[in-house]
Amino acid sequence: MIERITGDTNKEILRFENHKFDMVLADPLYDLELSEQVFLHEQFMRVCNGTVVVFSPPENQWIQPCDQYLFWVKPTSTKNVSRRYSRFVEMMFLYDAGYAKWNCKRHWSQYTNIFMDIVDDAKLHPFRKPPSMIERLILNHTDEGDWILDPFAGSHVVEMVGERLGRNVVSIEINDEYSTTTSR
Repeated sequence: MIERITGDTNKEILRFENHKFDMVLADPLYDLELSEQVFLHEQFMRVCNGTVVVFSPPENQWIQPCDQYLFWVKPTSTKNVSRRYSRFVEMMFLYDAGYAKWNCKRHWSQYTNIFMDIVDDAKLHPFRKPPSMIERLILNHTDEGDWILDPFAGSHVVEMVGERLGRNVVSIEINDEYSTTTSR
């Protein structure tokens, strides 16, 4: 099952019952104030009974400490480097919100904390994450039929990958433009 919600995550997340989701896979805005990060983090932990993964830039890190730190080393790009260094690394903060799953039947190479995946189509959304990286996270931390919340859906890559893998996905996106376009 796929459910798309157009709205503000800060409001929409309040309607979910405690421990509804097996995974929260969040890519929030990177310039949130600490008070908003704390609010969202508390809500992610409340609605999840498994694994919470939050993408974050190194210069404005998410709530610490976490259970594991993961890193996405992005392919090099020349954009935005005229007056400062470019960021080629993003962090992922992983939290155990209760009963976190760890599917250990996969090849050991699927469990490194360094991801080097390439974005497939940034035209769908300026901050799109690679489907291959999202797939690895979903396979490592959920089972078929599990529920995933993507509170900042953007190009709906979590929805696309989750549906293909037999997961139930609820996605929230505030921007109508991205909520009506699909990444399929």
